[in-house]
Amino acid sequence: MKRLVYLRQLAFIALISLLVSSCTKEISPIGTELLDSLDLLSMGYTDTIQIRAYTIPDDSVYTRDLDYAQIGSMYDPIFGRTSATFYSQVITTTARARFGTDPVFDSAFLYLPYKSAYGDTLTNMKFYVYPLTEDILDSVHSYSNRTIGYDKNKPLGELTFQPRPYDSAYYAGEKQAPILRIPINKTFGDMVMAADTTSLNTVSAFVEFFKGICIVAEPQNAPGKGSIVSFDLGTVNSIIKMHFRNTEDTTSYTFEVSTACAHFQNYDHNGYAEAIPILKQQLEGNTSLGQQFLFAQGLGGIKIKIEFPYLKTSFDPKKTVLNDAQLILGNASVSADFVNPSSLTLRGVGEAGTTNPSSIVDENEGSGYFDGTYDKGSKMYRFRITRYIQQLLLGEVNNNGLHLIIPSSNYNGSRLVLNGTSSPQSDLKLYLRYTKLQ
Repeated sequence: MKRLVYLRQLAFIALISLLVSSCTKEISPIGTELLDSLDLLSMGYTDTIQIRAYTIPDDSVYTRDLDYAQIGSMYDPIFGRTSATFYSQVITTTARARFGTDPVFDSAFLYLPYKSAYGDTLTNMKFYVYPLTEDILDSVHSYSNRTIGYDKNKPLGELTFQPRPYDSAYYAGEKQAPILRIPINKTFGDMVMAADTTSLNTVSAFVEFFKGICIVAEPQNAPGKGSIVSFDLGTVNSIIKMHFRNTEDTTSYTFEVSTACAHFQNYDHNGYAEAIPILKQQLEGNTSLGQQFLFAQGLGGIKIKIEFPYLKTSFDPKKTVLNDAQLILGNASVSADFVNPSSLTLRGVGEAGTTNPSSIVDENEGSGYFDGTYDKGSKMYRFRITRYIQQLLLGEVNNNGLHLIIPSSNYNGSRLVLNGTSSPQSDLKLYLRYTKLQ
């Protein structure tokens, strides 16, 4: 009798060990190669869950007081033209700024430390610096679809160049970290030095006197050309340095264009007017074309809606325990210039079709569990969404689907093309392993 009890206990332990080991195994992104035959015998498995997906416009993104500036224009051969414009206050570095007796402007430069660039950096670009004609307001100028007035008739500076975000610069007699220098003209210098002294007494007084600057890129008109350039506003070198002389000396004065200044971005995708037809038609409402290709772009561009319309009718929710659920997506457009994002994220969809700002439950388990990073070897992304799918089966979350988004951490404006749900090359699948309860 004792021997029989012992054997039953041993068998129970072996069964539990088998279930635990099967729950921790990974599903291969390209099939079931990593599943042992014992796994397939002990539980259910499917990769044929129907998925409905299509491309939709994304919402504007919050750009108030970012620690970087994005400026440029690029013409992606698939997505068309995207422009990024930067608006910022300029502040004095000391209270009661003074320029001495009879000051005369010599020269000035706007210094913008490079952070990165996205697109074709071999293309010549042209940046213009203009004075703002309106105040930057917290309540108005916070999102990427906002703009503000500036005076095109009084440019403060311009520069034609090729972005060099990873090449050191040479100026002031020595090698410097990668930085862009835009010459600022006499209009700025004369205006500042002619200001009433009360306008130079405090930062707030100077901002009221001089509302700030706008940096605009000349539009790119040739497919495959141009880039969006990111600059680091968190360094001491993000400045306007003005050189002048007076009756006593030849000297300089520094103004900040940095994280200390109120600033925001505008991103303009030109309504995707130059995008390829299959992308434009999806944005116009032809969701069936998501069966062929799917598209996403950052900087408040476009996102992908993913639905599982028949999932709840495929299982008995009271008798199904999910062991693993993984959503696999394959990159269909590998480009040397317009590279895909290093990571993606998923968000739930609200009743009005808006993106839920909160994470889905699986993301709270950490990035190692949730994933969403790009695997260069397989050219795929993977999300583990086991808890979300279980909640969906139990009716604990709505069945409005998910939004696949390029997160704001991909500040460079990257884009993504996926094979659609019915494409012969489609690798968009939901892999499920589950246990059926008796």
